[in-house]
Amino acid sequence: MAIFRDGIGELRALIGGGEARDMTRATVPEILFPEATSGEVITPRSALTMLDVFAAVRRLADGVSALPLVTYRRNGDARERATDAPIARLIDRPAPGVTQAALIGTLVAHLAGWGNAYIGKFRDETGAVAQLAPLPPDQVNVQIVGGQPFYSYADPTGRQAVYTTTDIVHIRSLSLDGRLGVSPIRQAREDLGLAAAVRDSGAAFYANDARPAGIVVIRTAGPDADEIAANVQKDFEKRHKGSANRGRLAFLQDVDIGYTALSVSLADAEWINARKLSRVDVCTLFGLPAWMLNADAGTSQTYSNVTEQSRAFLQWSLRPYTTAIEQAVASDDDLCPAGSGLFVEFLYDAAMRGSSAERAAVYTQALAGGWMTPNEVRRAENLPPLPGGDAPAPRQTQPIPREAIHA
Repeated sequence: MAIFRDGIGELRALIGGGEARDMTRATVPEILFPEATSGEVITPRSALTMLDVFAAVRRLADGVSALPLVTYRRNGDARERATDAPIARLIDRPAPGVTQAALIGTLVAHLAGWGNAYIGKFRDETGAVAQLAPLPPDQVNVQIVGGQPFYSYADPTGRQAVYTTTDIVHIRSLSLDGRLGVSPIRQAREDLGLAAAVRDSGAAFYANDARPAGIVVIRTAGPDADEIAANVQKDFEKRHKGSANRGRLAFLQDVDIGYTALSVSLADAEWINARKLSRVDVCTLFGLPAWMLNADAGTSQTYSNVTEQSRAFLQWSLRPYTTAIEQAVASDDDLCPAGSGLFVEFLYDAAMRGSSAERAAVYTQALAGGWMTPNEVRRAENLPPLPGGDAPAPRQTQPIPREAIHA
């Protein structure tokens, strides 16, 4: 199988010679300075080791990958499913052992972390696209030469080559220069650096903490001092250790003993609140409802507002990713050739499925209005078709008698 084409010399010739040695922080990419003010190094890969960031990216990836991606063909003003198109097969089985959900989930994770996702088009002996595979975004560099994008890609073996849109589909999120998408993680590295510092501070607190609940000083000198201390500790723990002994009065023999209680300072305990705040910041960064990460939204959650937020999650959190993928695939001449009328679309119907009562109300209107047949309703509910159910139901012009309903 032919995989890509080596064209690095072509790009070098197009870009031209000349070296730029006058490098300052203002003239080089921000990626070369990943360290935040907190001292933490924040990159998309390092940020994914943070629980809240990983959970947020996973919510987005899982949410989009659960939506079926369907291929359609325009037919005049209507459209029909194009199950026979090559792109339909590629989407259903992008590569051996790779599912549609796996491919889409990876692309969304790349968009959420790096702001860019790349699909490599692998061709067979005839030159037709036979496989699709995501490429690591941190191994691709994009240059615009003569108005055309060129992609310099370094594979895991270190081999570098330059490709064009014939070989790679580039999917961008929000872009500030039209060339690359903006990485949410890099844009928010100061806030994420603070969150990482809070996490590391908490881990160090428990790893390095050798602080007991208190200090008991037995003021007994002599060779028997250690034995006396051990006996006092053993007897005290026997009487008072465990939940069943909690609150019992303590009695000690006539031994010169002093006790100093130790507690966690308010400064050491404040990191817990900082963790809660960082979780809210992560929800804001990735556009997630607070309840999806168990963040404190400051308001009580009810079935009504969670349902409304779930719909908002589909519309405002997932829709930007699905739209970017749909348009990138539809505009690629290999996957959806110009003039073929082919395009792809994610189906939100299953995710936005209402309650039984809501669906029944919609189906009643659909059957009465004649824009759905009984078998279409049954298919939507995963029920077998009925004989003669493909014809529209007779339109009701009179209300159904109450006796017929309760018969």
